[in-house]
Amino acid sequence: MLTAYRSAAGVPDARYAQRRERWTYVNGTRRLAVRVAVRDDDFRATIPVGDAQYAGGRSEGVRWRADANGIAHASLSDDQGDAIDRLPQSVFPFALADCALAGKSTRFGPAWVLVDRAPRDKPHWLYVDEASGAVTHEITREGARTIVTSFDRFEPLGTMRRPRHWRVSDGDAADDLDVTVDAIEPQALAELDVAIPQTRRTFAFASPPPSGAAQLPAQFRGRTIFVEVDVDGRRGWFVLDTGTASIMLDRHLAQRRGWETVLEHATVPRMSAGPLAMTGVSVFSLPLEVGYQLDGILGYDFFFGHVVHVDYEHERVEVLTPAAAQRVFADPKNAVIPAYVDEGAPLVSAAFGAAAGERFLLDSGSPHLYVLAPFARAHPEIASWARSTFGGDREFEEADYLEGAIRVGARTVPSFTLGPQRFTALRVGVQEPDDHPDALDIDLDGIVGTDQMKYFDWWFDYDGGRIAVRRNGLR
Repeated sequence: MLTAYRSAAGVPDARYAQRRERWTYVNGTRRLAVRVAVRDDDFRATIPVGDAQYAGGRSEGVRWRADANGIAHASLSDDQGDAIDRLPQSVFPFALADCALAGKSTRFGPAWVLVDRAPRDKPHWLYVDEASGAVTHEITREGARTIVTSFDRFEPLGTMRRPRHWRVSDGDAADDLDVTVDAIEPQALAELDVAIPQTRRTFAFASPPPSGAAQLPAQFRGRTIFVEVDVDGRRGWFVLDTGTASIMLDRHLAQRRGWETVLEHATVPRMSAGPLAMTGVSVFSLPLEVGYQLDGILGYDFFFGHVVHVDYEHERVEVLTPAAAQRVFADPKNAVIPAYVDEGAPLVSAAFGAAAGERFLLDSGSPHLYVLAPFARAHPEIASWARSTFGGDREFEEADYLEGAIRVGARTVPSFTLGPQRFTALRVGVQEPDDHPDALDIDLDGIVGTDQMKYFDWWFDYDGGRIAVRRNGLR
């Protein structure tokens, strides 16, 4: 199989190791002019949609995407996916050493299937046609969605052969892409040409409050936090969600307001939450069908430029200027814990006894504490945790997210440590094997929801990569 593939693909050509490419995306009646820069193993694609600029690429082995707010994040643990960023693995340099033979398939005709499991990327399944040896199809997963890329028009490129056309589909015709490579021009590029965009457009104070802190109009419904947002002159209620990697807007609301959704994105002329405002806001436009009225979600992009304080005890949400927040992080009564936010949400260290991990997601939009499959595989002792129930005699349950679902089994654990706090004898859901089509496979150790978060005050400083936390009076 490898011999056939190498014969079909040719050998790497040093002349094209650095190059610029011009592609055309056709999405329905739209034509988008895409610019691509490749520098050895790194690449960046820039996709304009009207006046908005989106981007995606790979930097030092890490896949990333940036919305039109200029805020980028790595996409490893982002299972929401993004229809505007569907860059196939196999048209860029990839390491055969990271690939393994997954088997054979007749789905697209007789083919060998390679699975590429690069260390800091999601799996890509490459279908190598038995007759030609070329990668004719590529499949990736974004949460519950399966993305199929079908290649054709293979043409010489120096000593290599490259597809000059492919189609991308996720089962929703609105997301279909027809991609044509219009030009490939070898030339020397600088690191900056493939760098992750650094410009950030954030929600900002129109005029900073004298105290440096301002309260947002918010309601706590149970432990779900709703913030009142002015959406270009009309009121809406948005969930404040640390576990979401975008600002989301219900697609039906966007349609009613006349804001066109293109490849799952729309632009809102102006949004404000309390004293914070932003113009030309890039939003992820999806049907937010969650069983109750929800206009949108304030995720990753909302947290930059200021510090967000969540006070569960008094049911308040505040925003602080960075200068005002310094006293919070200097207060000896508060513990400061590092937070890795580069994947679109705060990841922190936590431990169940001696079993420790650094990739636990703090998720204000999720209620419960879960251990996910990567952590369970790394710590076999989890299998000995006592079985429990979620109420009544339910040993298992489905945890539903916008991206899909995970099946978890109830266990009781002796202790759980998060920052300064140690919890004892608590119930946790441990991810179970699940072959359901919408099952999620998330590269995280676990999810820490509001069952634990409610006992603390939280100050989220995404710009500083840190969180201040203080035990509150809840029992």
